[in-house]
Amino acid sequence: MRLRARSPLAIAGISVLVLVIVLLLGLSFMDWNLLKGPLERTASARFGRQIALAGPLEVHIWSRHPTVTLHGLTVGGPPWEPERPVARIERVQIQVEPLRSLANAALVLGRVEIDQPVIYLHTEKSGRANWTFENKAPTKERASAPAKLPAMHDLVIQSGKLTLIDEKRRLKIEGTVLAAEKAAGDDPRPFRVEGKGTINQEPFRLDIAGGPLQALTPYRPYPFSLAIIAGQNHIEAAGKVLKPFDLGALELQVDANGPDLAQLFYLTQITLPNTPPFKVKADIKRDGMRIAVRGIEGSLGGSDVSGTADIDATTKRPTVKADLLSRHLYMKDFAAITGSHAHAATELAPGTSAAHDTRSAKVADAKAADAKAADAANARYLFPTARLEVERMRAIDADVHFRATSIEAGTVPFTQLLLHARLDDGVLTLEPLRIDMAQGHLSAAFHIDARVKPPAVHGELRASNIQLGQFKGKGPDAVPPLDGVLDARAVIEGTGDSVHGLMSDATGQLTVIVPGGDVRSAFAELTGIDVAKGIGLLVQHPNDKAPIRCAVAQFDLTTGTAHAQDLLMDTQDVVIKGLGQINLGSEKLDLTLQGQPKKLRLFRLRSPIEIGGELKKPSFRLKPGKLVEQGAAGAVLGTLLTPVAAILAFVDPGLAKNEDCAQLLAQAQQHPPPQPPARRTAQAKPPPTYQ
Repeated sequence: MRLRARSPLAIAGISVLVLVIVLLLGLSFMDWNLLKGPLERTASARFGRQIALAGPLEVHIWSRHPTVTLHGLTVGGPPWEPERPVARIERVQIQVEPLRSLANAALVLGRVEIDQPVIYLHTEKSGRANWTFENKAPTKERASAPAKLPAMHDLVIQSGKLTLIDEKRRLKIEGTVLAAEKAAGDDPRPFRVEGKGTINQEPFRLDIAGGPLQALTPYRPYPFSLAIIAGQNHIEAAGKVLKPFDLGALELQVDANGPDLAQLFYLTQITLPNTPPFKVKADIKRDGMRIAVRGIEGSLGGSDVSGTADIDATTKRPTVKADLLSRHLYMKDFAAITGSHAHAATELAPGTSAAHDTRSAKVADAKAADAKAADAANARYLFPTARLEVERMRAIDADVHFRATSIEAGTVPFTQLLLHARLDDGVLTLEPLRIDMAQGHLSAAFHIDARVKPPAVHGELRASNIQLGQFKGKGPDAVPPLDGVLDARAVIEGTGDSVHGLMSDATGQLTVIVPGGDVRSAFAELTGIDVAKGIGLLVQHPNDKAPIRCAVAQFDLTTGTAHAQDLLMDTQDVVIKGLGQINLGSEKLDLTLQGQPKKLRLFRLRSPIEIGGELKKPSFRLKPGKLVEQGAAGAVLGTLLTPVAAILAFVDPGLAKNEDCAQLLAQAQQHPPPQPPARRTAQAKPPPTYQ
């Protein structure tokens, strides 16, 4: 009875065993080439491109290490570029490790041999790549993840050729790939990827080298070295793939140098500021789409820099957070961020071929001409003309803190700088931007909306409790031209993709007040003529002083022109008044100062002082017309009366009165800035509140 009860189970077991034996026998003797057609059709449908085998398909399953060999494999291009295959490979042999795959719960390959591969990789400006098999551009929510290949123990590549075109990076490379089983006698690095081409029309070279790709495990890091020459930028790195070959898990020790960090944009796709020549070392660790940069140490021009940075590239628009410190900052290096620096001369990268030299030389000449023209413009203007890369601003978000604890600015006594820059969806906010002095400080807040063309800018600047006596030459006997406390405030609205462009369109107000102080003879040293005497300030020796009761300067800014509303200095003996305007686009000065004595003065020239020239190089002169009139009056009196009477033409009765300084200062502090005209925005965020 028990036998009969178990008979159905026994029969079923025997049937399954027979089927397995038949299947195994069939697999042993079957012609695998019969599956080529179905496999090609299935793979082509799965990956959305034509995949074909021109040669035989060989499969050996009766082994501890089953192998599959493909001959004449072609992986076609995506639907948007079907005419050029992604890969053509003469022969591929793949050995599978079934036991290790089960233990790791992931595919593990034993030995992979690739003969004569020809690889073509192409990324469009949209970010769509022919090798991702997605056939579409990355979404705004997520960018493409780094490549992750199956774990393998041995990799051999013979006579590989590589073509890489990345339109986002303006990068074109032709190169070779080689992976030997063991090191040769003359080269201890049998794994090599070498490439040569251009990046942003500048010479580019790439060299990746590593040890034998033998006995690799998913848990043993694979070390490699990397060298890149991109134009004048040189990058060297020693690194390791933490889990071969998951390229999303990397560690690098990087050493980079070049003429300007901003030039690394096409290589890194990260918007970096303009800088003077840089040398930087850092440790970089990549974990998927997140990159941590630690131990930053280097220099920008003559300034040192250190700190940390984190990059989150899980979205199409990466986010950069950084905390940077300079213990000794040269102000001219910091000013380079606005474009106020000379462009480095363009030169060819070392090792470039002769054929490549000819093409690169033409590009270098063109770039050198552009740089020379830009330098000429910068040399002429006080406000930098370097253009803001608005497209790059829209490509990332950022939150950067920068601090300088010691500042070298010539005779200007700066002591500390603090900057917090935030970039959010094309809107840049600089707040706070503060520069401390030994006595007083400067602070500013800027809001730049790069979502519109040209960018819309709102800025507020303030100078608080600036002691004018600290501004003097470096000599031991240097005397400051002015003494007293200065306070100033500027409110600016405008559009422009450069500082010069913004000022050419600026609307707002500038107010400067000096509640009291002194004018010294050193004031005359700043001019080509003795302005101090010309406006009636009788200071002749370094220790002579003309006490200032108050001084006010107010300019209304309208579409790039600063109109003087109140320009007045009330001293103990003279009231000095001014009028005129400054064209902030051409930077031309057109101002006039007139001194009015409060007391009787002999031999006073009543000619106003004209201030002309440009902001970067002003000129001072006595107004010729008034001198002629005063001289003619003296000649007439001398002819009609006596020579002594001619002196009367140069006598001033001194009828000027003291100004109401309290009222002037109160009005200057309370006078609201003019309302700017309505400007086109892209639903811009409200401007920052000035603190």
